[in-house]
Parts: sequence; structure tokens; C-alpha cells
Amino acid sequence: MDKTKLPRLVSTKKVLHRLSAMSVLWCLCSGGVYAAATSSAPNTHTAQLTSSVHENQQADTPRIIAAGGSVTEIIYALGRGDWVVATDSTSMFPAAANEVTKLGYFRQLSTEGVLAQQPSLLLGASATGPEPMLEQVANAGVDVHVYHVSKDIVGLSEMVLDIGHRVSAVEKAKQLVTDLHRQVDAQQVQYSEAIASYASANYSNTINALFVVANNDRGITVAGADTVPQALFDTLGMTNIAGDLNGYKLMDAESVLARNPDVVFAAGHMLHGENALNSLCSHHAIAATFAGQHCLVKAMDSSIGLGLSPRFAIALKAVAEHGLRALSLKASDTAKQGPANQEQVIKKLISQNIVLETSLNSDSHRDAAGREE
Repeated sequence: MDKTKLPRLVSTKKVLHRLSAMSVLWCLCSGGVYAAATSSAPNTHTAQLTSSVHENQQADTPRIIAAGGSVTEIIYALGRGDWVVATDSTSMFPAAANEVTKLGYFRQLSTEGVLAQQPSLLLGASATGPEPMLEQVANAGVDVHVYHVSKDIVGLSEMVLDIGHRVSAVEKAKQLVTDLHRQVDAQQVQYSEAIASYASANYSNTINALFVVANNDRGITVAGADTVPQALFDTLGMTNIAGDLNGYKLMDAESVLARNPDVVFAAGHMLHGENALNSLCSHHAIAATFAGQHCLVKAMDSSIGLGLSPRFAIALKAVAEHGLRALSLKASDTAKQGPANQEQVIKKLISQNIVLETSLNSDSHRDAAGREE
């Protein structure tokens, strides 16, 4: 059986060289990442706030509004959390981000709410808005930068380096990107070595994965292409069964059943109550799949499962471990159906800590899989 080929990551040196150049180029552009239009005229109250903003810009310490959990986390990771005066409601990590003013959902910020904080800089994740607010805040003299980057490690690196330049933390940003690539490389190598053991024993080493962000009677909303889950799966060589969809789309039960996911990940924000994972395992779209039969459904912190977080490697580790759990159960199923000598192969894999010992117990598939909260 062919081994799963994992994509080769771009070398860290090349990424740093290319992205550093891009960061400098962006910062030389007068409009920045977001170029404000001049058509939206502020009202009287907004004009008063604008005057206050101009006066406050004489202060030595920048006043940053961070919109979007990924942007907020990067700023704090670069040691500039003390410059943050307000964040949006999705910015919950680190804990210090909850101690500043909250401005509401980053897609629906108000001009008055933003300007009332007298910011000198607004940094926003993709979809920060609405557009008239961005225009009015920029027209008030605030530097506004909204990041539209690819939802993968390259896009994350771009954002880290550019934010580092804007908050005077260039060297820390370069180090953060270097550390990120090193951690991801290590996770990728470790997973590659583990799945190679299955291939050498003639067991399947491929994983069909699915990331669920919401569910209802019509079906489940899943992560398709151009999403962080897609990047996590791609990095490990897993197949996203929703990869033919773009963004977050509804997938009907028949499509999920036909594509038969081996593992399912669920965004933590959609899970409520002690039996939330069990309920998802028994969902009519999932119950008859391999993942449903073994309850291979894992909760993922939405901030790292759906957002471009500096904790990307932590999310990758969780995905890899869940994938190996599925391979363990697939191998045990094959051993029970195959010739007697396959049981000896399973025992060998157990000794290498690759397959769960309980996999040899005929009635223990569901319990061996576990239900990870």
C-alpha cells in the first residue's frame, strides 16, 4: 500500500525572507492593507470623536484596537498586549484580552464605539466591518489594516510579520514565525512516521476527515476549502471530505454518509451540555459513518480550530492524535476480518504504542475510541 504523501512545507528561511520583504512593501504603501474611501461622511458626534482621536495621537504609546481573535492573539504573543485598549467579542485568548473594553462582534463594529477608545491603530482579521465603519474610522485619522491572507501557515506567517512591523516588534515576529514552522515541521514528521508503520503492515494509513461548525435538521455546516481546518488536514495529508466546497457550507446527510468520514472534529462553540459529543455521534448524518460508529468525534477549541492562531501547532497535534486513533481502530477491524497472522501484526503495533491495546477486544471498539471533550 502506498504511503500517504505529506506536503513539504516551505523552508522557514525562504518564508522569512519573502514575507519580510512583503511586510516592508506593505508598510511603504500609504493606504496600508486597507485603503479607506472618502465617501462616508461622519455625523456630528463622530466628528467630535475624530477631534479627540487627533489630540490623542500625540501620545507616545500607541492605542490599538484588535478585531478578530487571531489578530488579538498575535499582538499579545508579540508582547504588545499593553498597547491594546479594546478588542472584539471573539478575542478571548489570552486571558488578558478579556480585561480590556469589548466592542462587540468584529463584523459589526460601530464607528462611535471604535472612536470612543481614541485609537491610533485598528488591526482587523478578514471580514472586520462593516465597510462604512472602516471608512469613517480611517477618515478620522486612525491607521486601519484588515488582513486578507490565505488560511494556512503562510498566511499566518504573513500576518505575524506585518503586525510585528506595525507594533515595533519585528525581531519577535521573525522568531515567532521561526518557532511556528519548527513546531509544525516536528508535528508533520512525527505523524508521517506513525502512519508509515500502518502502511508497512499493509493497513490503511489514509484518513477522511470532516470539521463541523454547526448542525441543524437540514444537515451540518462544515469547513471546506480556504479554511483553517482545510490547512490542518492538508498539512498532515488527510482528506477533507468537504474539500470541494468553498468556505463554510451546509452539507446534507446523504453527502456525509456517502463520503464516510473516519474522524469528525466539532467547533467547541457549538457544543453545549455533557452529552453534546454523544449527540453529534448519533446525528443522522454521522451515525452510520466510521466516525459515528466509533464515536470518533473530537471537540476543538474554536479559536485554534477555525482561527489563524499562533497555536497552529497545538491544533495540528490534536488533529494528528485523533487521526491516529482512527487508524488504530481501522487496523483492528481489518485484523478481525483477516487471517490469523494479522493479529500478530496488531500486537507488534501495540508494542510500538501505535495501536490501542483494547483494539484486540472484540466488543470494545466504541469505548476504546473514547469521547474526548
